[in-house]
Amino acid sequence: MNHLNKFSIDYVKNLAIDLESLDKTSSTTIEDMNYDYSPYQISHLHNYNPILGKLFEIEAKDSSTPFALNHKYHIRDLNTVIDIDTKEPVQKDVFVKFSPLLDPIRYMIGKYKKDEAKLRIMPSFHSTERCHPKIIDANNAAYIDSFFSFLTSKMLHCHGFLHGTDFYGTAVGVQTKYKMNVTDDLDYLNSSTYFSENTNKLFTITDFSEDDFTNFGSRRNKNRILIDDEDEKLDISPILLDDVENIDCETNDTIVSDDIVEEYVKHDTDNVSVTSSSSSDTSNNSEINYSSDDEQRNEDSHGADDDVRDDKSDDVWQTDSDSDESSESYGVERFAYIKDFPVQLICLEKCEGTFDELFETGKMNSDLAASALFQIIMILLSYQKSFHFTHNDLHTNNIMYNNTDIENLFYKYKNVVYKVPTYGKIFKLIDFGRGIYRFNGQLFCSDSFDMGGDAATQYNCEPYLNEKKPRLDPNYSFDLCRLGCSIYDFVIDDDEPNKKNKLDPLQETIYRWCLDDSDKNVLYKRNGDERYPSFKLYKMIARTVHNHTPEAQLEFPYFSQFATKDGFDLENGMDIDALPVYV
Repeated sequence: MNHLNKFSIDYVKNLAIDLESLDKTSSTTIEDMNYDYSPYQISHLHNYNPILGKLFEIEAKDSSTPFALNHKYHIRDLNTVIDIDTKEPVQKDVFVKFSPLLDPIRYMIGKYKKDEAKLRIMPSFHSTERCHPKIIDANNAAYIDSFFSFLTSKMLHCHGFLHGTDFYGTAVGVQTKYKMNVTDDLDYLNSSTYFSENTNKLFTITDFSEDDFTNFGSRRNKNRILIDDEDEKLDISPILLDDVENIDCETNDTIVSDDIVEEYVKHDTDNVSVTSSSSSDTSNNSEINYSSDDEQRNEDSHGADDDVRDDKSDDVWQTDSDSDESSESYGVERFAYIKDFPVQLICLEKCEGTFDELFETGKMNSDLAASALFQIIMILLSYQKSFHFTHNDLHTNNIMYNNTDIENLFYKYKNVVYKVPTYGKIFKLIDFGRGIYRFNGQLFCSDSFDMGGDAATQYNCEPYLNEKKPRLDPNYSFDLCRLGCSIYDFVIDDDEPNKKNKLDPLQETIYRWCLDDSDKNVLYKRNGDERYPSFKLYKMIARTVHNHTPEAQLEFPYFSQFATKDGFDLENGMDIDALPVYV
């Protein structure tokens, strides 16, 4: 078996990102102009982030020179990149993602007010106590997302892995105004006196009116306790999810009663990774799912009642065709414009649409679905092999596609060749902010899994291991189960299909992916109620689902149908057996 040579990573001297060029090739909405929002008004911009310090011993003499990782293309403007080898411009559409380095919702309720002086100091080679701890943490979700995007780009260019997302550069800075969708957060935000006192001072809310916040139609809205902006430690004996997670959920509605656990939740449909309006619609929703208060550090107060985001509304990469769909359930969308907020710019190829969009518009049929899901399985197999990767929040809105003229893709895995019709689409994964992976002997684990993070207690492993709890490592079955949960309502009408009603192969696959180790549906009970509302779903998938690894899917006819004796096409083929291991 031929093995591909490993790629190497290095940093190269590079011109700083030219904000003026980005601004000239961008466009803004009328609403943005009304609120004086210009995404490329960014101060303290530089290319360094703490992952570079983790990877390289950077000499002091280089510290004042702009530099970047050695990806093939480097952004010049939103329509042009520079080839690192030829130094020539190449026309490519660029998507710019603005990822917050702090939690915007917690900022707006005053959780960072004690560290105000540190919030706008960007990381440098010798950052210590001058920066906020989250900003200098190499495991910051923004940095984790950016670096894995870079690694997939290296897979694309060095190993011919067509599913890699092209990466064009990154930088950090303080955005004059950071924009995020807060449609589903207004009720929560308005319960904070700090938020009320600082609206139109530190941040602005579009069409702001306190009377508007109580009657949103989302079934996920709940009455919330009033948030006291001052820290207070409560003496509460927690109910431990780990101790009761095996209760028969056919007869128990919830594991932890909502009325006896402090509800510190944030609706999950507001995207914190707001994009450049010129390269993607800005109707994006939050990716942060809140666990309990930062200061309330008991493990089981995190996540048990946290809301996870609505699968159909966290469109980080919305396209023009679906830009208005996310507001249907809530009426008029509301946005926050937060003044002087630290962000990371992540510059990527601009894809053509989302997996979700294909379901929503009725363009997904059984043949295309089989091709798409097989491509996703092979992506996960490849990233698991090369990086021990888990995405940990894979759903229909962070799978993208590009249109292609390639008729068939070829894969080789364990010496079996698979020939897969594309039906005109090649799929890619995005949004790695909850990723866990390894590279060159080092662990990269999103701080989402730290205490107080939006995915705290999903796993229990390094670097956030709680030795008082059972160990729970990343689960290679998690991603397909989570994806199945996001597809389920698109393809299966009944919450618990009658076994007498024959499912088609796509329905059968999605239904199977949503079963735990005891063959119970993790989404719904037989009466149609959610089995594990909110973040409990994530925790229970991690604990009770182990039969849906990507490799195991190749035994099922829906996917084994692609095995072929035709031979391996080198031009459009991806030899997973030959991929190097980088862990």
